[in-house]
Order: sequence, then C-alpha cells, then structure tokens
Amino acid sequence: MHTRFAIAAIISFASTSFADEDLATVDRPAPTFRLPVYNAAAMGEQGNPMIGIDRYVGQEPQDKKTKLLVVSFMASFCGPCKKEMPYLQSLHEKYREQGLRVMMVAIDREEEGQKKVAELVATNKITFPVLKDRFNIVARRWLGNQSPLPSLFMLRPDGTVKTVHRGYSDDASALLEKEVTAALGTK
Repeated sequence: MHTRFAIAAIISFASTSFADEDLATVDRPAPTFRLPVYNAAAMGEQGNPMIGIDRYVGQEPQDKKTKLLVVSFMASFCGPCKKEMPYLQSLHEKYREQGLRVMMVAIDREEEGQKKVAELVATNKITFPVLKDRFNIVARRWLGNQSPLPSLFMLRPDGTVKTVHRGYSDDASALLEKEVTAALGTK
C-alpha cells in the first residue's frame, strides 16, 4: 500500500507544472537534480550511481576542473537528438582537457524507449553521463510542460545558466562549438 502511495506522489509531482521563474533560465541558478546513469561502466563508475549537475558545477562541485557544463535533454524517438549524441561525444573528447563537461538527460518513460537509449549510448560509445529521467521530473523543472527536443543548456562553473538552445537547426553544431570554444577561452 505504501508503494502505491509513493508512486502516486511521484506521478502527481511529475505532472505539476512549474512557474516560469522556476525553470532553468539564462543567468539564474540551474535547478539541481540527481538521476540514475545509463552508462556507468563506460564512465568508469561502479554500481548504479546517481549523478547530478553538482558533480560538475555549483557551490562545491566534485570536478573542480569544469569550466563549462553542457546539459542536453533528449529522447529515443527524437531524430535530431540521435544526431546530436555522437556530436556531443566528439565535443566531449575534443575539449575535455580544456574543462568541458557534457551530460545528457533521456526523458523516455517506456521500457522500450529506455532500451533504445541504452543501445544508442552503446552504439555511439558515449563516455559522458547519460541520465534516466523516467518520470520527467527533472525535464519539467528544466523545460516546462512543452519544449522542443533536443534542448541544450550551457552552465557556468557557479551553476548558473549561460545559454539555452531549444530545438535543432542545420547550423547547430557549428554554433555550439563556437560557443564552447568561446566559453573555454580556446580557439
């Protein structure tokens, strides 16, 4: 009986809409979270860790070398998200030593979609954290009730939102790399 109540509470909370001032917004602190990781082994993690943005940014991050955190929301049914995943991996590899950190949050609710996300992560050999937001609680806090995918956020070391990109365009990758290099102070 307690399990049903807990599930009902989670679903109720997940379906709550947030006021605009509570969403992830430029120049405001990003909402914090912790979620399970799809690819813990690929990241060199043991067990089933929960990871959040506080690993990389905020008051006392674990990773003190972070200069910029890119957080992208995606889903297995989103074509542009599938294109973005290997591109983000290439940025992660290219700029990791300069302080870039990348994280994806998958919003797939159904088990079949979650399996597809896991397959995409394996196929693309993703080594940055891909997190499971099965109940879309984090997505609602960052995106609101309706937002195009992918939605990408760049966070400063202090945990504030630097830039927000919603949706996908043909020039997105060139623009993203230009913004990353500018934020990192590289060329």
